[in-house]
Amino acid sequence: MAIAVFGDIHGNLEALEAILKHIKRNRKITDIYYLGDAVVFGPDSAACVRLLKKHNVQCVLGNHEQRLVKYDDSAKALTYANKALIETTFASLDKDDLKFIATWPVERKITYKGKKVLFTHYCHDENNRVLDTQIAFGDKDLQKYFQPKKCDVVFFGHLHKRKILIDEERHSYVLQGSSGCVKTDKTFYTLFDVVDNFGDGANYDIYRVDVKYNRKRFITKMQAADLPGKETYGEPCFGLTFPALKE
Repeated sequence: MAIAVFGDIHGNLEALEAILKHIKRNRKITDIYYLGDAVVFGPDSAACVRLLKKHNVQCVLGNHEQRLVKYDDSAKALTYANKALIETTFASLDKDDLKFIATWPVERKITYKGKKVLFTHYCHDENNRVLDTQIAFGDKDLQKYFQPKKCDVVFFGHLHKRKILIDEERHSYVLQGSSGCVKTDKTFYTLFDVVDNFGDGANYDIYRVDVKYNRKRFITKMQAADLPGKETYGEPCFGLTFPALKE
């Protein structure tokens, strides 16, 4: 019995398909948690939302969903996509997509093998509004924003890099990294489990599982897609360069 965690797919359907296929083959994994930002930047926002629904993935809102569907201005400063891209993405979603996204909470808390685990995209107050838009998520930030949640392990997304921190009180913080904004033909997810190697039941398996995806097909779609601003975000998000559009 184990848990799979990933996030920040950002419209990369090929990466999402590869991850879910790999997870399905691993009989040890019983639950899947998704940390938000399924939409925007890639060419398949709607298809990604629908695939998460099809596989009964437990999702939380990312800042892009929070901005698109909840119309939450507190997430505006976190959303680097331009207005035209946001509108294009919104137009690609149908009523069922929006209804499904509207069911996503900003965080999910579970008790897993006696440990309290939190899944979230960012940090929010008791009214689900973004607390701080400039967090670097260093040790002090993590303790300030997540210790009040009283959880043993916190998985969070938004920043597209990957990092794991453990504080003096043995709280574990996992900055998941982006599984969709990748620049090679490999994506990844995290496998999490609570293990009892030393008889105390307080040890964690937290490790990255790399998965190969069809990057060639993804690039072809990106080249053909009418996505406003892709000549600006293509390289930092996906390692792709597109010619600037002429006025």
